[in-house]
Amino acid sequence: MKIHEVRATTQGTERSIDAETLRQAVGACDLFVCFNTWHATGVSELLEGFPAATETVGLYRRYKQWVRSEESQHSADRLFSLAQQVDPSLRLEDFAQAPVLTAEATEAARHFRDSVPDGAKVLALHTETGARKQWPVARYRAVLDAFLTAHPEWLVLNVDYNATELAPMVHEGRVLSVPGAPLDVAMALLGACDGFLGIDSCMLHAADFFRLPSVGLFGTTSPQQWGFRFTPAFREPTGNGSMDDITEEEVLGALTDLAAGRLRPA
Repeated sequence: MKIHEVRATTQGTERSIDAETLRQAVGACDLFVCFNTWHATGVSELLEGFPAATETVGLYRRYKQWVRSEESQHSADRLFSLAQQVDPSLRLEDFAQAPVLTAEATEAARHFRDSVPDGAKVLALHTETGARKQWPVARYRAVLDAFLTAHPEWLVLNVDYNATELAPMVHEGRVLSVPGAPLDVAMALLGACDGFLGIDSCMLHAADFFRLPSVGLFGTTSPQQWGFRFTPAFREPTGNGSMDDITEEEVLGALTDLAAGRLRPA
């Protein structure tokens, strides 16, 4: 398998890909499956240049096999419907295992878990993303202090790349961080935890694949499209289109249920 990176450019809400660069990267093929959830003129030119025998599959009507799907459908199911177009017997759950990570990352996670005191549990925390999807840091401080006060057996591991500054906190000594950790290491550490709290991000999806009991905060994005799909134990507090509308009480209640083992979708 060869991987070629072809960058798209964005102007306003429109994305474009240079057709010639894309054509050189793709080359000759018998089957072209496009997993993009957006379309660009460069892709149209590529499709028009294929020989008549080349089969094409995608989410838009320009493809020979147009896979119709609802935008409100979970993104994982929407994309997997392309694979099912090729082989209808395939099931998404059969391919939704925990991430396969490097030996170094796995060893780092094992070493971390071995360092956790017997009987202790660890809550993975991920807070950083685009500004519109973030929750105020002061609310994390308040919720985590209240949670750690009520649950002395729990620790928090902040897997943010830039380690959001949570101090001052009453229990800041029980909040660990791994600033600058490579993505595979951060994900391996997350997988070694007992629960997850975070926003709509790659780490939320990793927690989902690890089947961790999880609390995901959604305001401007849709949990129906981007929320948990595989873990059986989760909660998705949502604001009225705004992260500011998610209350501390709601998040603390979800974490309390997580710690008690009674977390289920609301």
